[in-house]
Amino acid sequence: MMKKSFAPLLACVLVITLFSCRQIVAPEYVGVENLQLGASSFTNTTLSADVQLYNPNRSNLTFKSGSLDIFVDNRKLGHTELDSTINIPRLDTFSIPLVVKLDISNVIGNALSMGLKDSVLVRLAGKIRVGRSGIFITRPVNYEQKEKLDLF
Repeated sequence: MMKKSFAPLLACVLVITLFSCRQIVAPEYVGVENLQLGASSFTNTTLSADVQLYNPNRSNLTFKSGSLDIFVDNRKLGHTELDSTINIPRLDTFSIPLVVKLDISNVIGNALSMGLKDSVLVRLAGKIRVGRSGIFITRPVNYEQKEKLDLF
């Protein structure tokens, strides 16, 4: 007899949960800050930066992990693995620190071609894991944009 009284309550909780879960919208790119080049040797060079993003979702999110390849003018510049938990405030800008291991042979090729251009095509490809309330999903990242160069 007690089982029947829980059925409507369980159904209501399930319906409320399903309707309250909105699709997570991917964060929007804002810009890059604190760009630094570090090298312990010629073959072990890293690029670090803080990537600024905007969360258009109406709820707070948690960034769990990610894996990205960075391309400049369709040449692979490097790869980064993100494995830190970052709390993302709702409807606000946040920062993700990146450390990219550079492929030095492609960096040299890119440097020569970038010296002749006023802008380059930057592309990020990979996946990130974000969620809320302990439920995480993997979202693809396919960002591509022309970026102006201010070399001089």
